[in-house]
Amino acid sequence: MADAGPEEYAEFAATILDTFQELFEETGHLQHRTNDAHAHELISDLLVDLMHYADRRGLDFDDILGDSQAYFLTEQQQANVFAIGTAVQLEGPTAKEAILLGRPTRGAVTGMFVPDHGIPEYHVHFIGDRSSESVVAADLEPAPPFPPTTTTAGVIDFPLRAERALLDATTRIALADVQNVRPSTDDVRDHRALLASFASWTGMEPRSITDLLLSRISERLPAPEPQRPRDDLSPGRLAAQGFPTPITQRLKEGVRGPSEAGAKPAPHPRRQGPSR
Repeated sequence: MADAGPEEYAEFAATILDTFQELFEETGHLQHRTNDAHAHELISDLLVDLMHYADRRGLDFDDILGDSQAYFLTEQQQANVFAIGTAVQLEGPTAKEAILLGRPTRGAVTGMFVPDHGIPEYHVHFIGDRSSESVVAADLEPAPPFPPTTTTAGVIDFPLRAERALLDATTRIALADVQNVRPSTDDVRDHRALLASFASWTGMEPRSITDLLLSRISERLPAPEPQRPRDDLSPGRLAAQGFPTPITQRLKEGVRGPSEAGAKPAPHPRRQGPSR
């Protein structure tokens, strides 16, 4: 039931206890719906039987219980409980530290960890990171949704998918630059649209966002060919040898489309707005 909430789920469990209670004559006197002690006893008996069932099936009951606790917290719909895929942002001292380090403060929840004793932690992915970071629930709050962005692959409104699309488009542009050919118009358009959306959503400048992605883009590019020792080059060859602008610098300065070939690349406009 998609519209069910905590009250409905509790009633489902009560109905299950009703059925479980009917299986045993010695539990017929228990009134779990009105008596807390009776409810405690009956729930305990049911859990013991579930543990036996898990053991017979070769399942780890502790893992099952941990997953159940995570779903329970999510279904409680508390202010600081977030479902996987939720857009969140850092708050308090953690947010201030990220801003000082030039790091993004908005990301998406990719997982959740509920310890036996302690505060639940969320795995949050921030743009440019290879893996998610662990953040306690107290340091997170809901973030505005990622702005829907029109691309050649359709409208993208989820930050993780938008990051993959931006990485793909930027990598193809970089490969075209290495091969000294014009990049695809679609790639240039997607790159600009997605970069602008991330700048708007994170409050960071486009150049800062590109900096966060450079290492991941470099991993996708072919390794440069080993250059000949400079002693082997004649003065004429040295004079004729070009010194192209590194691809990382060109990505920072802005990507030129086919219609702009030959024109001096213009940097992306700087976005003035509140710091994240």
